[in-house]
Formats: sequence, C-alpha cells, structure tokens
Amino acid sequence: MLRLPRLAVVFLALCSPAFAQVTLEMKYPPGSKSVGETSVKTHQILTLAGMDIETKSTTFSVVTKSIGQRGDDGSLPIQEKVDVLQTEVGLPGGTTLQFDSANPDKKADAPMLEPIMERLRVTFKNPSTIVLDDKNKVKEVKFREGLVESLDPSKKRMFDPEKRKKTAEQARGYLPDEAVKPGDTWERATETDFGGGQVMAFRTKYTYVGTVDQDGTTLDKVTGKVFEVSYSVDQTAPIRVSKSDLKVTESDETVLFDRALGNVQQISRKLRIEGPLTLVINGAELEGKVDLTIEEATKRQK
Repeated sequence: MLRLPRLAVVFLALCSPAFAQVTLEMKYPPGSKSVGETSVKTHQILTLAGMDIETKSTTFSVVTKSIGQRGDDGSLPIQEKVDVLQTEVGLPGGTTLQFDSANPDKKADAPMLEPIMERLRVTFKNPSTIVLDDKNKVKEVKFREGLVESLDPSKKRMFDPEKRKKTAEQARGYLPDEAVKPGDTWERATETDFGGGQVMAFRTKYTYVGTVDQDGTTLDKVTGKVFEVSYSVDQTAPIRVSKSDLKVTESDETVLFDRALGNVQQISRKLRIEGPLTLVINGAELEGKVDLTIEEATKRQK
C-alpha cells in the first residue's frame, strides 16, 4: 500500500477544493409585503385524424403577498391577492378569448367562452390566504367565508382547499430539504391542474449550481430538468384519455434565490412535451399526438 509522508498528506488536504454547504430556506417576516409578476405562454398542437388543432395562450399576472402576524399556536397567514390578470387564448377556428382585470365584467365575444371568463373573474376578485404552521409548512388554504358554497360545480374545483394546499406545498419544491453544496441534486414530484379534469404529473431533477452575482447582489442558483411526465383526465370529463406515451423533449428551469432575504428573485422555465395519445370522445377512440410547449417567467418586483 502506498504511504504518503505526513507533510504531503497535509499539503494535499489544504489544496483540495472546499465547498461549504448552504441552506436555502424561505423566510417570512411578519407584517411584510412582496409583489411578483408572472408571464406564461403555451403553444399546443393536437393532431387528431390527421388534422392539426392549434391553441395558443398568454397570461400575465401581478400578485401581492401580505404576511400577517404569528398566532399563539405559531401559525402565520399569508394573503395572496391578484392585482393584475390578463389572458388571451387563441382557439381553433380563429376564436379568441381575452380577459383583462382592468375591465373584469366584460362579456366574452363568443357566448360559449363565458364560463371560462367567469372563472377568471372569480380568481381575480377573490384573494386566498395560505396558513403556515410553526415550522413554516403549509397548514391550510382559506378563502372568504361562503365563497366555495356560492360557486357552481364547474368553479368549485378551482377553490378546492386540499388541491390549493397541494399547489402551495409544491410552490417551494425547487428548494432542497437539507444543506447543499455545488453539484448536489434532489428530485421532486409535482402535478399541474389544467382545468376540465386534465392533470399532468411531472418528476424534476434539481441541481444546486452555486452563487452568481446579479446587479451587485449574491444569489444562489438552482437549475432543474423535468425527466418524466404523465397525463390523465378525470373519468367524469366528456373527453377522456385511454392511453398516452408522452415524453419530455426539452426542459430547462433556473431559480435565483436570495439566501440573505430568504426569497426567490427570479424563476424561468421552458418545457416541451411530445408524444402519441388516444382520446375517447363520445365512446369512440381517436388516435392522435400532442406537441405542447410551456414557457414561464416569474420576477419579484419588490
């Protein structure tokens, strides 16, 4: 066995790169506020019976988060209020849906789109409150009293407390549970509800890259790549999926986190999903394929 002189061993140890571990943890100063903006673009081509059905959408939102005071049990309320909500959807046949929170009560140009407009109005007009426990884990999500009971079944799904709780829990999933050093990885499983009973499930691998400088501020950089996706539709929906074999063909996610302040400064995501699927419409099976691209950018304003 090779034995190095003690001095050589000490020298090698001193020359070895040392990466200190860091903890990326959200902080919630009671009484504080933050404002963030998010833009989302989607482009989907669904091919059925040799026909391409194209849909495009853009959404821009500004949300204010107001942190309350800790209760005697350590719980902390965080109200999320939508200040701006603008959506435009281009549908097959040249039909367009446009919603602008500056004029939320404007009716849809096409009567068949009015139910979607109403769901957007309800989202804009009704803040939600996320309640954290004494360990800053999501305890529950609350809405104004009587809201859920006043909604028709098509809108209640959007305000299901358990579903919204799951969404709130997933919102911080890109952060590691333990201290990390550059090169460390972790995985997360998430779900996205696209409405109409449609749900996509993802598995994402995250990597801690290290620190970067942005406008004189040191931020921690995390990257992510989705490596697995599945698609399902509620059995009660008029259109069902009997089988699908979707693949992630492009995925890129970057998170910039301010460790000193304990908040996210920026998130950018791009995801492309392609593959065959079989839809069941009025009892008949239709073979098809889908090509879906989602781009999202979130930035903290203050």
